[in-house]
Amino acid sequence: KLRVLLATSKMNNLILMGHLRNVAVEQTARSLDDQTSSVEKAFPKAIVTSLTVGVKPSNSTIFSIDDGSKSGRQVFVDPYSAKVLGSNKADGGVVGLANRLHGFLNINSLKVPLPTVSALWDGGAVMRPYIVFDLLLEVLGVWTLVLVLSGLYLWWPRRSKTVGGGATTDQRTPSKRGLFRVRFNAGGRARWRDLHGMSGVLLLSAMLVTVVSGLAWSTYWGPNFSALANKITPNTWTDAPPSAVGKRGDLDRFGNQIPWNTADAPIPASYRLTKLKTVPAPLGLDAVNRVAASEKMKPGYQISFPKNVVDKATGQTAYGSFTLSNSWPRKTGEANSVYVDQFTGKTLGATNAYGYGAVSYGLDALVSTHMGTQLGIFSRIMMTSLCVLSLWSITSALVMYTKRRRPGTAGLPRRPVDVKFAKRMTVSTWVMAVMFPAWGLTAAFVLGIDRFVIRRNRRMRVAFGQRG
Repeated sequence: KLRVLLATSKMNNLILMGHLRNVAVEQTARSLDDQTSSVEKAFPKAIVTSLTVGVKPSNSTIFSIDDGSKSGRQVFVDPYSAKVLGSNKADGGVVGLANRLHGFLNINSLKVPLPTVSALWDGGAVMRPYIVFDLLLEVLGVWTLVLVLSGLYLWWPRRSKTVGGGATTDQRTPSKRGLFRVRFNAGGRARWRDLHGMSGVLLLSAMLVTVVSGLAWSTYWGPNFSALANKITPNTWTDAPPSAVGKRGDLDRFGNQIPWNTADAPIPASYRLTKLKTVPAPLGLDAVNRVAASEKMKPGYQISFPKNVVDKATGQTAYGSFTLSNSWPRKTGEANSVYVDQFTGKTLGATNAYGYGAVSYGLDALVSTHMGTQLGIFSRIMMTSLCVLSLWSITSALVMYTKRRRPGTAGLPRRPVDVKFAKRMTVSTWVMAVMFPAWGLTAAFVLGIDRFVIRRNRRMRVAFGQRG
């Protein structure tokens, strides 16, 4: 047992950096200013941009620094000794790699201009550039949605028009297969079909939530939906004073996780000093920590440091504010940002749920469910079940494919050359194409290849399961 515990501890340190994130609890913690000084001494050429306090007393304090690299670094500090425990790239490690692979392909050089639907309501340019490989992920996500919905359509029991000897009659007999019944005694493909269909039905709701909420980050659909949501139920950002301000999206540069719909929310400036020769001393971080406690920020909240901007034309300086943000991901109702004057500690403004309108709030609730925080432990159980059921669905599909495949063929289902969609299928396809234009283009391309290429070549017709 001791060996297993040691092996588990080493694995945790290696993969999740437990030796950097966890510390021994002591009676007295050092001030946040002392911890910041330790980071500045360890990285004298870097700029500290924010810190995240530990959720538990046994957690280290995590600092984000601008060291000149593309993603910046995270620095882990023992809050009791103010000792720097180590650092890593903000998007590094196994978790960082998983996040990058999960969200995009890291190939941003190839872009393509596409007409933008949101131009109808945001007044911007019609043609806008989009990253090709991010578009690919978006399209694959929607095809996954189509795969799940079409699977439900095929699984749903139907009544048969054929009775006795293959004769067709208007009399319909109900299917013998129940909605939630697996024919274990049937054997062959019938049993595997039920096992495959059952897993698909069980994962349906979780898959819909996951795909739709995941599309909130997509390169094409996400911004278009965000603009439409803001048009239907406007977001209400905190008004900034009349001075140079930054955007919340600026905080994303160094690995800070920014919710999908808040990049353009302004960060207010404290106030504008125009003629003062001396600059007031900013608040100490422990004072800011006390402000956070009075504002009832949740454990694990982040302090983003003020960003001061000098107007090159006038020489005037806009002094930024501290931004206090509850950790993300979190429950949608717990989202909160508080802006604090860096000199006086006065609260300049606060935005609950980031000022979402009703539509954006609803999608953010789905996003938080996707991230495993909205419904607590149930969210995690649901998402874990989704992974397990998806693996089973793929495995059972492969078994069905091998049983169905005719020797010497690709195993594609046989179908007539001229396929006519049922009216409801046609309507559903058009609805999907309007809701997801990027997917609609690929669907039109596939149908075009089938109509003008495959159907006109006998060998290709046979290869793709068409008769005649």
